[in-house]
Amino acid sequence: MQEGTTGRRPRAGTGAALVVGTAVSAAVGAAVVAAPHWWGLGGTRPFAWAVSFRLPLGLGLAGLAGLAGVAALTGRSGGLRRQLAAPVAAVLGVAAAGSLGVTLARGLSAGSLPPAGPADVTVVAANVRFASADRDAVADLVVRHGADALSLPEADLAYARDVAARVAAAGGPRMQVLFRTDRGDGHDRYGTALLVGDRWGPYRDTGELDDGVKAVVTAAPAAAEGPVFAAAHTAAPVSALLEAWRAEVAAVADWCGATPGALVAGDLNATLDHPGLAGARGCVDAGRATGTGARGTWPQRVPAALGASIDHALGHAASWEPTGTVVADLPGSDHRAVVARWRPVAAPGGVTR
Repeated sequence: MQEGTTGRRPRAGTGAALVVGTAVSAAVGAAVVAAPHWWGLGGTRPFAWAVSFRLPLGLGLAGLAGLAGVAALTGRSGGLRRQLAAPVAAVLGVAAAGSLGVTLARGLSAGSLPPAGPADVTVVAANVRFASADRDAVADLVVRHGADALSLPEADLAYARDVAARVAAAGGPRMQVLFRTDRGDGHDRYGTALLVGDRWGPYRDTGELDDGVKAVVTAAPAAAEGPVFAAAHTAAPVSALLEAWRAEVAAVADWCGATPGALVAGDLNATLDHPGLAGARGCVDAGRATGTGARGTWPQRVPAALGASIDHALGHAASWEPTGTVVADLPGSDHRAVVARWRPVAAPGGVTR
């Protein structure tokens, strides 16, 4: 009897260690998947892709928690399966709740815009998928929302000029077109266009943020006071471009936070959980501030709640506060458009650079 009892004690100790080890492993794994930026992994694959889709991620973790919970409930009382499954279910449940909570806090609404004040500025970001988005639909976004500036990633110069003409023909502002071509992607014609209305007179291309794979157009008023605009596009987080992607997203966010009067709009190929936007200083994301920050803008073929929020409107926090945003379907594109309305924090009109 004594010998048999002695033989059972190591098994009990091993079982307890296994339970603790499983719980700790599940906790660390769930935390890494749900919040990779806490561990410095938000800019690495596969985490950069997984965290892009927060609602599906949260639902997936909740489903796994449910399966573990069922295993715990159906296991034999005191059995090892129940002891292992119970803490795993609890950990996954907490991770799921955290991920879903972040999604709800950022907002899944399609949004709305309040009436524009006299000093308000409205911007539109619309990735036009290699100049294939419906041109009248893009022009309608500008005219219907009274936009002052339009960012067109994946446009070409002819497309941008045609949209500007359609805006004017539909009763919108006369828009100046500034354009820069992408580099290193095998295309010679596509890039990013910035269209600016004539409210502040002519704009000049300031040539900042011009060393990325994807084109960014920065512009300031040539004479009068007015906002400093950036139409932004960054590299995608594919294996060959991860380093460029991290650098370009961070550069855009840093420029926004360091440039008084700055307003940024475009396809950043990054969510608020990715390096550059996570913890960005001095730069406010309009979607997060107004309840559309978790509404997916890509890919447009899936329901917006399940997509990745990679198209953004950003503003220099000391210069602007967002009053409303809209995430709108865009025929012919694989992205939804983002419309943001901004109000000056202090003196109207922004700054001149």
